[in-house]
Amino acid sequence: MEIFNLNPQPMQNEARFENPFFRQLGYAIWGVMLVLALVFYKERAFFMDAGFQLFNLINEETIQVYHYRFITGVPQLLPFVLLKMSAPLWLLAMSFSAAYILFYAAVYHLLVRQLKNDYLGWALIFLFTLISLDTFYHIQSEFYLGLSLLLLVFGLVWRYPAMREKWMFPLLLPLLVTVGFSHKLSLIYFLFFWIFSGLKNGALRHKRYAAFLLLMLAIAAVKSIWFTGWYEAAKQVDFKNNWAEYFPGFHTIPANTVFLERSLHHYYMLPLMLAIVTVFYFYKKQWLKIFLVWGFSGGYLLLYNISDPHAPYRFYSEVTYLPLSLFVALPFLFDLVPEWQHSVRWKKWLPLAFVGVMALRLITIGWNHQTFDRQFSWIENQMKKGRTIGTNRFLLPSRFVPMDTVLMTWGVPFTAMHLSALEHPDSAKTLLILPSFERYEKEMKGNRYFLSPFKAMDLEELNQRYYNPGPGEYFLLK
Repeated sequence: MEIFNLNPQPMQNEARFENPFFRQLGYAIWGVMLVLALVFYKERAFFMDAGFQLFNLINEETIQVYHYRFITGVPQLLPFVLLKMSAPLWLLAMSFSAAYILFYAAVYHLLVRQLKNDYLGWALIFLFTLISLDTFYHIQSEFYLGLSLLLLVFGLVWRYPAMREKWMFPLLLPLLVTVGFSHKLSLIYFLFFWIFSGLKNGALRHKRYAAFLLLMLAIAAVKSIWFTGWYEAAKQVDFKNNWAEYFPGFHTIPANTVFLERSLHHYYMLPLMLAIVTVFYFYKKQWLKIFLVWGFSGGYLLLYNISDPHAPYRFYSEVTYLPLSLFVALPFLFDLVPEWQHSVRWKKWLPLAFVGVMALRLITIGWNHQTFDRQFSWIENQMKKGRTIGTNRFLLPSRFVPMDTVLMTWGVPFTAMHLSALEHPDSAKTLLILPSFERYEKEMKGNRYFLSPFKAMDLEELNQRYYNPGPGEYFLLK
């Protein structure tokens, strides 16, 4: 029985693998990623933004939403329910880590089973595997959640290309609002999907499909004009300043070289897939699609490199680089795969190629947990000094921090609190890293504070079922 009704019209363009093996392989991949998410739950749930969000979720006992990106509340539902049941910290963290994979796997299931679109389902898999390295552990990004829903939106459109169903636009509206509010860059991917789908599926060339575009543009405009938070506003200022600095010599932006180097060492599947797609379209003389793929890929990459011209943090810039894989995934899946699965020469090799690439990528992702283990081990070693000093609160000036290990310092107090409180709430410890601690001169003289880069929290604000460090003074490490 299908969720979406209702005597669907036959699709003008099939979007399914002939061999059901590929659908089963997709489920197996989500299963492997779920196992990895459970095994490496600390690396995922305690690192940076996720650690900060989980910390606030526990202390405030409310689902956390920032910058109007309300899609972020979905993966918090599972740990929130467990929090209300007084589940232990390790279970909250494990559920938080697993909830993201479960969400993406659910979207995959809807795409391949309900909407009969294997190719969009595999586009979702490619999004999280082709060039993923640090992003598997840096989980808290509303951008990915929104892009997953965007694939679901186009799954609906491909399934019902005439778009005449009475429920179509009432269903698309909240989905598109959620996508549009998840991240401003989601509009770029909507435009790519919209153009590519229109070129590929002739049944979509009608007024309702144009209205679909106008609806998304209106949502993006409303988001930009009335719902731009301080974080996005600051990013816009940075973009304008960097544009002024590098215009017109955008080729001199250091991030261009950084990206090329990372593509050779880490993101090798992206240039490989881009080359395969380009050669295929060149052979087929499909010049418009070559322009589409290269134009969106290059334009999107330039936009990000202008906003972050030095790209110093690999895990941070990878958040925005990751969706680049969609610009090659859709052409590969919708144009190359159908040709190959009808070819006697290539058909037998296609399953082996998919298995090989996915095995390589999943092994690489799992192996990279060491990057985050190093940070956690360093934090735990700093806190072990409390055994001789007799405190559970530490300050460390930034100049003494090995940044190649710590990666970024603002999330360390929350990571430290999580790691130490796993044993018992009373074992909670924390470590604050700043260039200077003058702003907290008053609080440092007291003994009832938890200090973060953002504010000082009284101990009464902590949920003492999970974090109960007790009274104590901060000690300056050198």
